[in-house]
Amino acid sequence: MKYRELALVLGLAAFCLADDLTLSISEGQVKGTKKWTYAGNSYYAFYSIRYAKPPTGSLRFQAPVAVDPWSDVYDATTEGNICYQVNVDSADESEDCLSLSVYTPKNPSELSSKLPVLFNIHGGGFNWGSGQTKGSTGGLDPGYFMDTQKVIVVSINYRLGPFGFFSTGDTVIPGNAGLKDQRLALKWVQKNIANFGGDPSKVTIFGESAGGASVGYQILSKSSQGLFRGGILSSGTALCPWAYQRNQTEITFKTASFINSEFNYNRDSATLFNYLQNVDAKLIDTASKSYSDWAQSYSDTGLNGVINGQLQQGFFYAPVVEVETADAFLTEKPYQILESGNFNQVPILIGTCADEGLMSYNQYTQWTLSIYDQDNTILVPQGMHIQDQATKMVVGNAIKSQYSPYSDLQYNILAGIQYFSEQDFQKSLIRHAEMQSKYADVYFYKFSYSGQMGGNTNTYPGTSNVTHTEEMGYIWQRGSASSYPQADQNVHQRFMQIWTNFVIYQNPTPTQEAVLQNIVWQKLTENNLQYVDIGADLALSQNPIERYAFWKHLILTKYGVPPYETF
Repeated sequence: MKYRELALVLGLAAFCLADDLTLSISEGQVKGTKKWTYAGNSYYAFYSIRYAKPPTGSLRFQAPVAVDPWSDVYDATTEGNICYQVNVDSADESEDCLSLSVYTPKNPSELSSKLPVLFNIHGGGFNWGSGQTKGSTGGLDPGYFMDTQKVIVVSINYRLGPFGFFSTGDTVIPGNAGLKDQRLALKWVQKNIANFGGDPSKVTIFGESAGGASVGYQILSKSSQGLFRGGILSSGTALCPWAYQRNQTEITFKTASFINSEFNYNRDSATLFNYLQNVDAKLIDTASKSYSDWAQSYSDTGLNGVINGQLQQGFFYAPVVEVETADAFLTEKPYQILESGNFNQVPILIGTCADEGLMSYNQYTQWTLSIYDQDNTILVPQGMHIQDQATKMVVGNAIKSQYSPYSDLQYNILAGIQYFSEQDFQKSLIRHAEMQSKYADVYFYKFSYSGQMGGNTNTYPGTSNVTHTEEMGYIWQRGSASSYPQADQNVHQRFMQIWTNFVIYQNPTPTQEAVLQNIVWQKLTENNLQYVDIGADLALSQNPIERYAFWKHLILTKYGVPPYETF
């Protein structure tokens, strides 16, 4: 009996080994594993491959350094660490997190030609999230893309929170380490993706929310030139008010003060740097949570938490403009770069969910809006640079009147949701699309279909009930698509066709196709804000939001003070 059990175990082991695939890349050999989609298609997954040295010790807060070659076979059959999260604690958080996963629908030896590559940058406000397929910080399962058998998918981790976005405003901690991680991962793809069956000349970068903003920043940075040929920006751009931080130096020192009170008054960059490089990473992680709680606390005026609303005014740990150095990622304001045309002029697919601001609706929304009613200047974007309080009040009153002319916002929650949608996301996305359309092809979409597959349970009367991140349920595999209503399946199939078409052709509708209801997607231009509405059916439409002209006039013509960083 024991011999038969042993034979069974050995047989199973041999079967499992047969499902592994070992490839040679520039750093050494890497072993992946065979997986199956819910639809029953097989593919190969290479999980959590290091692309950089652990950013610890002297490398903490610095630009990443490419990983050294290895002599053993790198085991990429399971997912590894995630990067430290500001507001989420888990056992797999670590500074040793700079890895990426590669998914290919075929054994590279079976491909007759190299496949285009979708390079995914996860969202999470630059403070949380990961490139993992499972868990509260993941959910980026590539199964639906593998079902198409048309593209290779790469999904990455990059440093978040203070580890990725601390800055002392000088050369000591210049900032943007997380964006530089993304850039190094793109360089890794250029060097290695052909070994997985991918075409390095056909890389499209894709991200949602802060991932979309990251795609925008990669487009803006000349240091990323030649690393990709197109971009997909879902619900995020570098022009969003939350995607840029004007006060990072102060935030960096104040965060450190929660570890050592000396930094409440000491503003010496070298002292801070030397101190923080020698403390336990968990202390920095905890301090970032302490800072966030402190900055959003209920102050004596009752307004501090609202004034510091990160979606309205900037995530505490976010990209910055750096001082000039040899390895700088961004040395000019995002808006100014787009306006000048001095960026990577690649085609983009860019868009929004119909009710982005619905994610801000909760049991505190009415209270928040009541604070806005007390002081309408809180409605004014910091990016308008209005210093005069009387002028700011005029602008705040104009914004309030635009959204709720006949009642306080606290009694018009629908108007508040619309303000959050348009101020935090949509006006910025449209402006980015307009500006880039002068130099490259731009295709704009609005997602307005409310279905089960999106997973949204946060609804409000008068909205389309299509909240921030909802399209991700139709793109990343969270279950069997066939288990959802047919209308959901139709929307899912259209998303997959649009995304893969853009990756392959840099055009979402290169030909008329039945699955896309034979539409021909027209490019957006500054004089013609045309887009495709992705609802139960696809529809060609004009002007994604009614109030865009109001915002454009308010900021660019009447009250804004250039030079702008965001919009």
